[in-house]
Amino acid sequence: MIERRQSVYRQAHSMTEAELKALILPMAKSKGWIVHTTPQIKPLRPARRDGSAGYPDLTLARDGEVLWLELKQEGGKLTSEQAGWQLALPRMEVIRPSDLARGRVDELLA
Repeated sequence: MIERRQSVYRQAHSMTEAELKALILPMAKSKGWIVHTTPQIKPLRPARRDGSAGYPDLTLARDGEVLWLELKQEGGKLTSEQAGWQLALPRMEVIRPSDLARGRVDELLA
């Protein structure tokens, strides 16, 4: 058990935001969340000239509840725009691969 947990943590520390997103999306959907997302690949993202720069990667809604998730690689930092959204949104969470490995994402989506 301890060896498996250490393996999960090692994998988490090398995980990209796209890989993290690919794991979180089915988890959220299986727990009844409706999910809105934007592409992780910057050339595919729509130009943000409308003040939405830094908007969280995932918007989840379920039964009148809304949760915003900003996905970051291990050690990744919020931009100033993302920090502004974090202040403005009541339930915005920054999620890193280690949060997935230690069960925090399961707790948020429960």
